[in-house]
Amino acid sequence: MASIETMNVGKAVAARVGSNIREVRTKLSLTQSQLASPEFSISYISAIERGKIRPSLKALAILAKRLDVPLAFLLEGSPSGAAEARAVGYSPADSGPDQRIDVELLQAFVLLQQHHYQKASDLLTPIQADRITTDQAYQLFLLRGKLHLGLGDYQEAVVDLRAAVSQGEHMNDIENAERARNLLGTAYFSLYNYTLALENHMHCANALESHLINDPVFALDVYNNIASDFFRLGNLERAISYYHKALATLDGMKRDSKSFAEQYMEIGQQYKQAGKILMAREYLMRSLAIYDMRDEQRVVGLTHQRLGKALEKQNDLDGAEQEYRQAITIEEELEDDVTASLCHTSLAELLVKRGNLADAEQEAQAALASARRSDDAQTQGQALIALAQLRHNANDYTGADDLFSQALDLLDSSNAHELAGVAYSRYANVLEQRGEVQRSLTAFKKAYQHQLQGNRGETD
Repeated sequence: MASIETMNVGKAVAARVGSNIREVRTKLSLTQSQLASPEFSISYISAIERGKIRPSLKALAILAKRLDVPLAFLLEGSPSGAAEARAVGYSPADSGPDQRIDVELLQAFVLLQQHHYQKASDLLTPIQADRITTDQAYQLFLLRGKLHLGLGDYQEAVVDLRAAVSQGEHMNDIENAERARNLLGTAYFSLYNYTLALENHMHCANALESHLINDPVFALDVYNNIASDFFRLGNLERAISYYHKALATLDGMKRDSKSFAEQYMEIGQQYKQAGKILMAREYLMRSLAIYDMRDEQRVVGLTHQRLGKALEKQNDLDGAEQEYRQAITIEEELEDDVTASLCHTSLAELLVKRGNLADAEQEAQAALASARRSDDAQTQGQALIALAQLRHNANDYTGADDLFSQALDLLDSSNAHELAGVAYSRYANVLEQRGEVQRSLTAFKKAYQHQLQGNRGETD
């Protein structure tokens, strides 16, 4: 006896099945070629729709999945009933959501971001949509769609992303529906169906322009996708206008990582206030990830600076200069003015040792500019000390004294006893070189007082 996997559908229902497949396919704007590939031929699908061929249940199961309808709809239901299928999953009010599923969905999301598709698939495959909450089912369909997009299985992506769109709509969640629809358009684009791609992307644009969604990052992606659709359709004027529109969504926003992190935080807060907890979490996680990355990069920059100091003590001035310059590049990219100023100061003092006073002056000025942007008194004090030393070396004693005075006032007011002690000691040495013994002694006394205060603070 033939198994249920391979037995043919009876003649009595073949005509109904063919009619149902054709109606669902046309409602979804799929061609026979898109429905057929890769398992079947166009002529096979055509024959099924005309009731000329009795497909096996295995073939029907594949077609039902591709059409995003239960197999029962093809065998005994009507297409109009399929269009009204309920959302999958259950309400969290009926039974508490499985937090393990939330964690696995989150892990899969991160893995997809990292392009670890097989690991993401291993997490997603066992999850059954009818045994999780409606919110979780939406995420499952969306993530499966993203997985198929990443793997290049675009027809499979269409099936899952249509399910995600439908799930979002049945949940009356415009945000979720349009995010899935944007990816659905991308799947159609990858299948060279630029007309359907544009139709889905324009639907997203309408939601944005009706202010149903207020998310500049999402708008950037949607408008960029529309521009690409028009480009492929040969409408260069519309493509150019939408590329400009895409860029305009982030006008006024700086492109550095810190600004993006702040923007993600702001968007996350807006979603939180609107009750969109999942979207809020996603944006807040993006913000946190960027801040973590910046912290790690800052440590890398400081490590280069500290390595430079160690090399300088070994009199490896070439190696030290290279490390300082690497540190400056990293910290300036991060726009970390405090650390950048410290690195510029280190380089300036090294260049003084090497007799390169012109470049040392330039680095010291850069250190002071960064320090003033940071409004950090200690950093400004250190930068001013470097400039003061340069003025002294140039025999501009009046200028040097003025800069030393500014630096020491800042360090005194900031209670930076260790830094102030070192600064007073350096000033005392400068004054001694000039033969100003009394002023030098006064500066040494101040250095000693700061040292005592610093030691007292450590003891306390």
